[in-house]
Amino acid sequence: MSDTPTSSDTTLLSRWRSGDRRAGAQLLARHHPSVARFFLHKLGPDCDDLVQATFLGLLEGIDRFRGEASFRTLLFAIARNKLLKHLRERSRDQRRFDPSRASIAGLEPSPVSLMAVQEQHKLLLTALRRLPIDTQLMLELHYWEKLPIKEIALVLDMPINTVKTRMRRGRLRLDAEMEALAASPEQLESTRRGLDGWAERLREELDR
Repeated sequence: MSDTPTSSDTTLLSRWRSGDRRAGAQLLARHHPSVARFFLHKLGPDCDDLVQATFLGLLEGIDRFRGEASFRTLLFAIARNKLLKHLRERSRDQRRFDPSRASIAGLEPSPVSLMAVQEQHKLLLTALRRLPIDTQLMLELHYWEKLPIKEIALVLDMPINTVKTRMRRGRLRLDAEMEALAASPEQLESTRRGLDGWAERLREELDR
């Protein structure tokens, strides 16, 4: 069977599990940008090891995949586990590391990737990094990756209602962080009005 741009993840995964390496390569190439973006502004450009570790984790566990969630959900769940392991190891108090409380800004210096984005996007990006890690992930998976709430709940291994509540609080916290960081009322208001658009264009910039 030949590769086609419209082959679904499920079809490619089935062919891959049957021994079709080309299908596996196509599937990995399709999702590599999303995984790289997942790590980029949290840890900076030197995150190739974690991207590779995510796909290695996928390869090691692919035979246990039963289709309860989408392929992308599985991939982001593995990426989250790799990220939290990395951050926990770098935390001063590993035993008390809690992704529902700790923030990327509190654990990691501002990454070089911030220098590559347009000035108006730095407000959003910096504010996201000041949120609790799991809240940041929820919002990014929603705005950048367009995952539905039920898929986000699977990635974070949380009840759907818990995710809904934390996302509502997260939006309010994000707004408060942007207000504290904004250089002017005009910058704050333009970011608030165009949050969906800013997130989409920021995603495109980080992909370059």
